[in-house]
Amino acid sequence: MALIGRRAALVALVLLAVQPARSRADDDAGRFVEEAHASALFQERISRVAAAKATRPGIKALAARVRDFRSAQLPTLGRLAAAVGIEVRDTLDLELRSIVENIEPLDYLALSRRYAEVEAQALDKEIAAYEGAARSNSQQVRDYAAAHLESLRGFGKEVRDELAAVGP
Repeated sequence: MALIGRRAALVALVLLAVQPARSRADDDAGRFVEEAHASALFQERISRVAAAKATRPGIKALAARVRDFRSAQLPTLGRLAAAVGIEVRDTLDLELRSIVENIEPLDYLALSRRYAEVEAQALDKEIAAYEGAARSNSQQVRDYAAAHLESLRGFGKEVRDELAAVGP
């Protein structure tokens, strides 16, 4: 009986040894895709709120463009996630969900300011991640990041302009 147990353990070790291990590059690509998906989902949700409720035309228009961009981006990120071997969820973590919930009851200038502040912070962080991903070892991640980086920079400039207009 002990001999069978040892053989089973040896077989398990051999099988683990021959399975390809995920490389650091694979992990970095997966982490980027997870973060990009979470950021896109978060920005889609806050932009949906701002596009529906904002009274300032610049914020309303920007939020609608970001919402539409993110809505189109999410399925693409889902396919990229599958290609790099990870699964992404369509739920926000507690911190991001809390921010969305705190934006929802706002209106008028308070909504415009808070949306612009949060969107600017999210885009700054996201642009830095995309710049790093543009140098990824994964060709798919590099191509994806390069294809979207200029759009994100454009949104970043627009949101900073709007933030200056609604700032205190």
